[in-house]
Amino acid sequence: MTNINFYKINGGFNESLMLACQLTEKAFQQGLQVLLHTGDKDVSQQLDDLLWSFRPTAFLPHAIESKPASAIAINHSDDPGEHHGLLINLSEETPGWFSRFEKAIEIVYDDQRVIESKRERFSFYKHRGYPLNFHDLSNKK
Repeated sequence: MTNINFYKINGGFNESLMLACQLTEKAFQQGLQVLLHTGDKDVSQQLDDLLWSFRPTAFLPHAIESKPASAIAINHSDDPGEHHGLLINLSEETPGWFSRFEKAIEIVYDDQRVIESKRERFSFYKHRGYPLNFHDLSNKK
Protein backbone atom coordinates (compact mmCIF):
# COMPACT_ATOMS: atom_id res chain seq x y z
CA MET A 1 0.00 0.00 0.00
CA THR A 2 1.26 3.47 -0.87
CA ASN A 3 2.64 5.54 2.02
CA ILE A 4 1.40 9.11 1.70
CA ASN A 5 3.47 12.00 3.07
CA PHE A 6 2.22 15.55 3.40
CA TYR A 7 4.76 18.35 3.82
CA LYS A 8 3.55 21.74 5.06
CA ILE A 9 5.83 24.69 4.28
CA ASN A 10 5.87 28.45 4.54
CA GLY A 11 5.83 30.32 1.26
CA GLY A 12 4.17 29.70 -2.04
CA PHE A 13 4.41 27.70 -5.21
CA ASN A 14 8.10 28.47 -5.86
CA GLU A 15 9.02 27.21 -2.40
CA SER A 16 7.05 24.03 -3.07
CA LEU A 17 9.15 23.43 -6.19
CA MET A 18 12.33 23.97 -4.15
CA LEU A 19 11.18 21.40 -1.59
CA ALA A 20 10.33 19.00 -4.42
CA CYS A 21 13.92 19.33 -5.65
CA GLN A 22 15.32 18.65 -2.17
CA LEU A 23 13.07 15.61 -1.69
CA THR A 24 14.02 14.36 -5.15
CA GLU A 25 17.71 14.60 -4.31
CA LYS A 26 17.22 12.69 -1.06
CA ALA A 27 15.17 9.95 -2.73
CA PHE A 28 17.63 9.64 -5.62
CA GLN A 29 20.50 9.22 -3.13
CA GLN A 30 18.48 6.41 -1.54
CA GLY A 31 18.15 4.68 -4.90
CA LEU A 32 14.47 5.40 -5.51
CA GLN A 33 12.94 6.17 -8.88
CA VAL A 34 11.21 9.56 -8.69
CA LEU A 35 8.31 10.82 -10.77
CA LEU A 36 7.52 14.51 -10.38
CA HIS A 37 3.98 14.89 -11.67
CA THR A 38 2.95 18.44 -12.62
CA GLY A 39 -0.25 19.97 -13.91
CA ASP A 40 1.10 21.33 -17.19
CA LYS A 41 4.00 21.82 -19.57
CA ASP A 42 5.02 25.22 -18.14
CA VAL A 43 5.38 23.87 -14.60
CA SER A 44 7.28 20.86 -15.94
CA GLN A 45 9.73 23.17 -17.68
CA GLN A 46 10.11 25.37 -14.59
CA LEU A 47 10.84 22.29 -12.49
CA ASP A 48 13.26 20.96 -15.10
CA ASP A 49 15.25 24.21 -14.97
CA LEU A 50 15.20 24.27 -11.17
CA LEU A 51 16.45 20.67 -10.82
CA TRP A 52 19.58 21.69 -12.74
CA SER A 53 20.22 24.78 -10.62
CA PHE A 54 18.63 24.53 -7.16
CA ARG A 55 21.90 23.58 -5.47
CA PRO A 56 25.28 24.14 -7.17
CA THR A 57 26.73 20.82 -5.98
CA ALA A 58 23.69 18.71 -6.86
CA PHE A 59 23.57 16.54 -9.96
CA LEU A 60 20.17 15.02 -10.61
CA PRO A 61 19.97 13.48 -14.08
CA HIS A 62 16.37 13.90 -15.19
CA ALA A 63 14.13 14.57 -18.15
CA ILE A 64 10.64 15.73 -19.02
CA GLU A 65 9.03 12.60 -20.43
CA SER A 66 5.52 11.84 -21.67
CA LYS A 67 6.16 8.15 -20.89
CA PRO A 68 8.59 8.32 -17.96
CA ALA A 69 11.54 5.95 -18.04
CA SER A 70 14.44 7.90 -16.47
CA ALA A 71 15.36 7.39 -12.82
CA ILE A 72 14.10 10.94 -12.24
CA ALA A 73 11.30 11.99 -14.56
CA ILE A 74 9.05 15.02 -14.82
CA ASN A 75 5.68 14.39 -16.34
CA HIS A 76 2.41 16.22 -16.89
CA SER A 77 0.57 13.49 -18.79
CA ASP A 78 -1.58 10.64 -17.54
CA ASP A 79 1.09 7.99 -18.16
CA PRO A 80 3.42 7.21 -15.25
CA GLY A 81 5.55 4.96 -17.45
CA GLU A 82 7.37 2.28 -15.52
CA HIS A 83 7.72 4.32 -12.34
CA HIS A 84 6.67 2.88 -9.00
CA GLY A 85 9.10 4.30 -6.37
CA LEU A 86 8.25 7.86 -5.32
CA LEU A 87 5.55 10.10 -6.71
CA ILE A 88 5.88 13.80 -5.92
CA ASN A 89 2.50 15.14 -6.92
CA LEU A 90 2.64 18.81 -7.89
CA SER A 91 -0.58 18.79 -9.88
CA GLU A 92 -3.95 20.02 -8.63
CA GLU A 93 -5.49 16.56 -8.88
CA THR A 94 -4.51 13.19 -7.49
CA PRO A 95 -3.59 11.02 -10.48
CA GLY A 96 -5.65 7.84 -10.68
CA TRP A 97 -2.48 5.73 -10.78
CA PHE A 98 -0.94 7.06 -7.54
CA SER A 99 -1.47 3.71 -5.78
CA ARG A 100 1.15 1.94 -7.93
CA PHE A 101 3.85 3.89 -6.06
CA GLU A 102 5.60 2.84 -2.85
CA LYS A 103 5.47 6.43 -1.60
CA ALA A 104 3.66 9.61 -2.59
CA ILE A 105 4.27 13.18 -1.49
CA GLU A 106 1.84 16.10 -1.39
CA ILE A 107 3.17 19.59 -0.57
CA VAL A 108 0.97 22.10 1.26
CA TYR A 109 1.91 25.77 0.96
CA ASP A 110 0.42 29.18 1.76
CA ASP A 111 -2.41 29.38 -0.74
CA GLN A 112 -5.97 28.94 0.50
CA ARG A 113 -7.03 27.02 -2.60
CA VAL A 114 -4.09 24.62 -2.20
CA ILE A 115 -4.76 24.18 1.52
CA GLU A 116 -8.40 23.27 0.85
CA SER A 117 -7.43 20.91 -1.96
CA LYS A 118 -4.83 19.16 0.22
CA ARG A 119 -7.35 18.80 3.05
CA GLU A 120 -9.66 17.02 0.63
CA ARG A 121 -6.81 14.76 -0.51
CA PHE A 122 -5.84 13.97 3.07
CA SER A 123 -9.43 12.94 3.76
CA PHE A 124 -9.54 10.93 0.50
CA TYR A 125 -6.42 8.95 1.45
CA LYS A 126 -7.47 8.54 5.08
CA HIS A 127 -10.91 7.15 4.25
CA ARG A 128 -9.31 4.58 1.96
CA GLY A 129 -6.91 3.42 4.65
CA TYR A 130 -3.61 4.67 3.24
CA PRO A 131 -0.80 5.16 5.78
CA LEU A 132 -0.44 8.93 6.28
CA ASN A 133 2.43 11.03 7.60
CA PHE A 134 2.38 14.77 8.15
CA HIS A 135 5.60 16.81 8.29
CA ASP A 136 5.20 20.43 9.40
CA LEU A 137 8.26 22.25 8.05
CA SER A 138 6.58 25.64 8.45
CA ASN A 139 7.90 26.03 12.00
CA LYS A 140 11.48 25.08 11.17
CA LYS A 141 14.15 27.54 10.20
